[in-house]
Amino acid sequence: MASRPGPVIVQLIITYVIISFIVRAVRRARKASPPSSEPDRGGPVSSVPETPLPAGRPASPQTPRVGGLRREELKLNGVVWQVVHRPHRDLSEGANSRAAGDEVYVEEPPRCPKCGLGVVETHSWLGYKWACPECGTRARSSTSIEETARLLARRR
Repeated sequence: MASRPGPVIVQLIITYVIISFIVRAVRRARKASPPSSEPDRGGPVSSVPETPLPAGRPASPQTPRVGGLRREELKLNGVVWQVVHRPHRDLSEGANSRAAGDEVYVEEPPRCPKCGLGVVETHSWLGYKWACPECGTRARSSTSIEETARLLARRR
């Protein structure tokens, strides 16, 4: 009589793989349908978070002073990004090497939309996971925090 441990182990592995794909599909479907009270991805944050941001951080964009900095909050990929616009000053003598405009800086790391704490990035096989160490809010991205900040600054 032939021994059967080999085929049984293969059947168990195939069953595990199928069940894991089903669980992932259910989780993605649940994440794909967020509550309607959440602002759309990529647009400016429409309301002030219910809990205050840490001390020293404005809850809404500041009105710029003449020749001063202007701050803006954007929600992208489920986290809040702080964008700083600083007027460009050309210090060269009469040479207009760059057009007049704002220099844009994106502060890293992005902030959690619930508690305002900076998120922590980990690398996974599907991309990057961003998680808040305080409240556990999570987001996924195909690009790192640094790369996303660079793209966001370039787009502004």
